[in-house]
Amino acid sequence: MTATVEKKFVVDVVYNGVTKPLQVEPEEQVAALLRKAITTFGITQNPHLLGLFRENGSEVPDNESVERAGLKPGEVLLLRPSTVRGGAFCFAWPKAS
Repeated sequence: MTATVEKKFVVDVVYNGVTKPLQVEPEEQVAALLRKAITTFGITQNPHLLGLFRENGSEVPDNESVERAGLKPGEVLLLRPSTVRGGAFCFAWPKAS
């Protein structure tokens, strides 16, 4: 018999004073978490300008996995304007149904 280990965990994302829990997996890219947060909060204007930040003010690198970025269960992340981003960063938004 093999035990299945659940790897998913929850981080709390805060935007404009509202906190929402988001489920992540260690191998998930931070960029995917960022897209999920932007979608969850319904942000439509200038989403490409936003980033995820730790409570100490450091920006979470969006080109890393959740695990490599050092995110932990229950960690609080702030969704706010990021440093100036170059043209290489792009979101692929699903078409509205």
